[in-house]
Amino acid sequence: MSLSFSPFDWREKLPAQRKLFSESFPENAGLPVETEAYYHRKFRSYPAQIPSQEYVAEDEAGFVGYYAAIPFTYRIEGEPFRCGMVCDVMTSPRMQGKGVFTKLGAYSLAQITEAGFDFVTGYPRRAAVIPGHLKVGWQIAFRLPMYLLPIKADGVLGTKGFGWLAGLINPCLWAMQGLLGLRGAGGYVHEIWDWKAFLGAHDFPAFVADWASTRKVTLEKTPEFLHWRLSIQEVDYRVVTVKKGNELVGISIVRACDPEQVPSLAVLDLMHLGEDRRILWAMRRGWLELAGRWGREVVVMMLSEYHAAKMGLWRLGFLRTPTVFSFIVKRLSPKAQAKLPIGPEAWHLMWIDSDDL
Repeated sequence: MSLSFSPFDWREKLPAQRKLFSESFPENAGLPVETEAYYHRKFRSYPAQIPSQEYVAEDEAGFVGYYAAIPFTYRIEGEPFRCGMVCDVMTSPRMQGKGVFTKLGAYSLAQITEAGFDFVTGYPRRAAVIPGHLKVGWQIAFRLPMYLLPIKADGVLGTKGFGWLAGLINPCLWAMQGLLGLRGAGGYVHEIWDWKAFLGAHDFPAFVADWASTRKVTLEKTPEFLHWRLSIQEVDYRVVTVKKGNELVGISIVRACDPEQVPSLAVLDLMHLGEDRRILWAMRRGWLELAGRWGREVVVMMLSEYHAAKMGLWRLGFLRTPTVFSFIVKRLSPKAQAKLPIGPEAWHLMWIDSDDL
């Protein structure tokens, strides 16, 4: 088997890359993520001086592998670090099990290091790819379970063949939500915004700076980043805010989705100032209001067990699900080797940090 590795030239070979994507991820057939327009929004419109890093493996018949990293910036106690968020890694079905993934990973990471990145992150959903990452020096930092706040049971039970039980369980869920809804928010009030209107009406950078000042590792979330992140998918994103008087004390970014055919409201990001849990109770009211408006049956979010416990998600009615994502990291620069922490207590990670949802 003769393989060659090189940077990806999207101007000449984008159709071949899109073909490989369709072959590698057949579950996305017919969806916008297959289109060239989606590729351009994701990889060519990111607001950074250094462009996305993209590399390919080829044999005599054409593309057999693709490896990409989007240039995020993280701050560790205020100091900027250049991160490559690795995504859309793919191997042709005809070449799987032949070492292409590992060889392309080693080549790509060497190039990404040479380009000046401090570390790389990943959120693999397929367990089968993790051994290939580990072979080239990645490590599993910690797990990110998915948590679910049930409002109705129709979709969840229907996908398991127990839809007939919904009539018995729904009244229990409604009673539970009613009891939880009696919890006061102590003067905190939620609002629901279109995300662009939210950015126009609030000082988002000042809020993020205040929030990040009390956390060790944070993604740099500028208005430009948010414009890019919320424009990749053709999706209606909303921002749920919590205020006390005129003071903005909480922000969450949400969207509708249907994982496993369950109508869901997904929380991509959640930031709040201080440790007053009444902020989360007010935020919860906003999620339930929007879920009712959009006909959603559950609220879902992904975050570490450490932060789920710290936030007291179970008090809000959330349940830990069997679905677990892995957060993987590879330190590249001496600076990252010395200063990048791995434990979950240092990180605030949710879907906003990935390319998912």
